[in-house]
Amino acid sequence: MRHLIANIATYAIAALLLSGAACFAWIRSAQLTVTNERTLAERHRPETAREFDWENLGERSYMRNCANCHGEEGQGWDQYPGLGHTGAIAGAPGGGEYLIEVHLYGLASRRWRAPMPPMGHITDVELAACINYIVARFGGEHEGIYLPEDIERRRGARLTPGEVNERRPALRAATLPPRL
Repeated sequence: MRHLIANIATYAIAALLLSGAACFAWIRSAQLTVTNERTLAERHRPETAREFDWENLGERSYMRNCANCHGEEGQGWDQYPGLGHTGAIAGAPGGGEYLIEVHLYGLASRRWRAPMPPMGHITDVELAACINYIVARFGGEHEGIYLPEDIERRRGARLTPGEVNERRPALRAATLPPRL
């Protein structure tokens, strides 16, 4: 009789844990869908490039998605690169597309031990704002601005992180920061 009660109690506890985990997962996934592309686009989509209000959204997106690896000040650490060279990359031929592809599809390279994961889950508006923030804040001088339409055009290429690495523009050594 004791074994029957112990088994019933064990199965009841397991059922409660599983239902609790399922409930938590459902609640958590509902929290992740805070907004959608249409809402962000209505709030931030510019009529012209000069009207794209990306600073605030870009900073929030960077802190939420990038700062863990690249640091709050873009300094990088250990296997994660600093971001001081992004302006040089953005200004190189093909560099603007490369920066978008790095964020959409990730990056795997022998230069860094940890690959960058793809950020394709981020909406076009938020990703454009984030890349603008990175280039303007850490990359030095660069006159271009990324718009949500630029991100949208690069989606769907289905590149692997290794293929993205092969597309990296060649840069002059003088434009790159010294390695620490």
